[in-house]
Amino acid sequence: MKKSLKTITYNLENSFYIHVIRHGLAMMIPILLTGGIANALLNLPIQAYQRLIEDSFFALFLHTIYVGTFGFFSVSMLIALSSSYCMEKNMTVDKTVMYVIVAIGAFGTQLYNTGGNCNTDMLDVKGCFFAIVTALLSCILLEKLQKVSLFDFREQTNGVERITALAIGMLIPAAIVMVIFTIVVQSLVTVFDVDSLYELFSNAMCGFFENVHNEFFKGLLYTLLLHIMWAFGLHGSHILEPVASTSFQIGVSGDIFSKSFFDSFVVMGGCGTTICVLIALLFLVNNTRLRKIAELSVFTVIFNLNEILTFGIPILLNPILIIPFICTPLLCYIVAYTATYIGIVPPVTHTVPWPTPIIFSGYLGTGSVAGSILQIVMIAAGVAIYVPFLRLNDRMAVRNAKEEMDGLISFIREKEELNESYELLSQSGRIGQISRMLRHDLRTAIENKELYLLIQPQVDEKGHCIGGEALLRWKHPVYGLIYPPLIIYLAKASDLLEDMEKLIIDMTVSSIAEVSKECGPDFKISMNLTAKSLLWDVDKYIDKTLKKYNVKPSQLWLEITEQDVLSKATMVIEKMNHLKAQGHVMMIDDFGMGHTSILYLQSSNFGVVKLDGSLVRDIETNTTNQKIVSSIVTLARKLDIEVIAEFVETGKQRDKLLELGCNWYQGYLYEKPVALNSFIDFMEEHNS
Repeated sequence: MKKSLKTITYNLENSFYIHVIRHGLAMMIPILLTGGIANALLNLPIQAYQRLIEDSFFALFLHTIYVGTFGFFSVSMLIALSSSYCMEKNMTVDKTVMYVIVAIGAFGTQLYNTGGNCNTDMLDVKGCFFAIVTALLSCILLEKLQKVSLFDFREQTNGVERITALAIGMLIPAAIVMVIFTIVVQSLVTVFDVDSLYELFSNAMCGFFENVHNEFFKGLLYTLLLHIMWAFGLHGSHILEPVASTSFQIGVSGDIFSKSFFDSFVVMGGCGTTICVLIALLFLVNNTRLRKIAELSVFTVIFNLNEILTFGIPILLNPILIIPFICTPLLCYIVAYTATYIGIVPPVTHTVPWPTPIIFSGYLGTGSVAGSILQIVMIAAGVAIYVPFLRLNDRMAVRNAKEEMDGLISFIREKEELNESYELLSQSGRIGQISRMLRHDLRTAIENKELYLLIQPQVDEKGHCIGGEALLRWKHPVYGLIYPPLIIYLAKASDLLEDMEKLIIDMTVSSIAEVSKECGPDFKISMNLTAKSLLWDVDKYIDKTLKKYNVKPSQLWLEITEQDVLSKATMVIEKMNHLKAQGHVMMIDDFGMGHTSILYLQSSNFGVVKLDGSLVRDIETNTTNQKIVSSIVTLARKLDIEVIAEFVETGKQRDKLLELGCNWYQGYLYEKPVALNSFIDFMEEHNS
């Protein structure tokens, strides 16, 4: 059972359409929160405040913001979801815009009513359900129609400006999409004799609830349906608004359930009773990422606006959190209804605006402190329900992230073993999605200086520590430690390399300064450069940083891989000449026995070569590798070049390398990459 749940969760978490809806809804956060906060301030239930702002410019200002956001809610939703669809498919910006335009056209076919007028109500929250359906269906249809060879105009538009060619290519598919929507919409409104799809839906929902005669079950059904809709990304409150406005009015004799009862006792903190989620994340669930989301949402959840939580965790479309998201408000409804029915709490007799904060809403609605106490009791119960599911969700998120990252790393390593180039960011699958997310996160990590260095010690044949290699690390809040070659790839592909290397240079040089204070100046630390590194003024930045920390150039060695040396020969060699002239020792990393490698040794730019790991790993038994290493060492000595072997993991490997003439070593036999303090301890221990 547990294994099946994990499999289902993993498959759902990696569903293309779930990612489209989640990301589209997340784009709505600015509109939702801006309009929601404006509405909350407009309806703040304080009489003195209401008298102060009545008929004022401030009230007009807030109302204008609310209308400007929620008045075009459905259009915003349509644009967000169709854009999200294109982004997940990694479409170009111009193609994305075309898809959005077609989606707007398809939605526009639903605005016409039988009287010849425009159903402007469909533009606000009332049309959000149809906006979601339209965005997804129009994008799916358009993409399929574009693949039909009959509609391919590439030959006719050859040589035409790209945008014009794209628009012409979209002409027939877009027209077909809008024709299909027009036929379906007009057929439905004609058959059912309504003015719009919204009216059809509204009539159906209201008719359904009118047939439920028991008040308790009617309220329970309303709560259940609303949260099921929300759980699947549909704005349940707006979709069921016709039901709330016609069936659940305050003042009906004998009725307990009303819209204000629902807002006060069921959706505290927003749908799903998410005030409970906020409290659980702040105080009871140990997850740094989710706690940050909770901290960001504190102010909005107070006013029952929970979009940051529901979209940021996310709760919506989440196979684990969907359970407490539906069960908690159902429990709150049953408890509040029962408490009111038996007289423990007075019935809600006053209209309470939905943005009214908890405690206040319970008191204002019932006119009694008992209403506030009931809210506190139900919140405590809700927290108890949410906590185990939040912890399970955290464990599943870690597992899913690990599997996703393992898949990405396997893809990269497979390409590396075949010596093939690879492209990650343009892929449309999950690999591309993760890569693009990591690219964005890497930019933030560099800006916030979240990257850090570990130093792996290097020793000579006597066991003395001669220095170490600075190795870049990045611990992602979701995916954990990121594969270092992936960090470099993302930096190169995103024009972040210069900013990242400035950070690395600063961290490396400051580390050298710290080690010098404890161990003296007789050591060095090396850092890695790429050929692309040498295309910006890295030499000037290094020189400035050395002076800043009062570090000698001879203490900072610079490594560049053999492959990078070959990539941009002339410019790279010129920059290396300059760095060598400044006093740095240049190293070739991953050195082999290629003809070009020998030529670069002949150039006298390099003072050290680091043997390729493939030569070291089986050095004990592979006689061919032994001969190669022996030849490299012999040649290096004649050229006054030092040789260092990495990936030295056993004493037998070290002994064989020593026998072959290699006297410097780096590897787990001595120490793994460690933090700066541990590196200082290692140096003091081995050089005392």
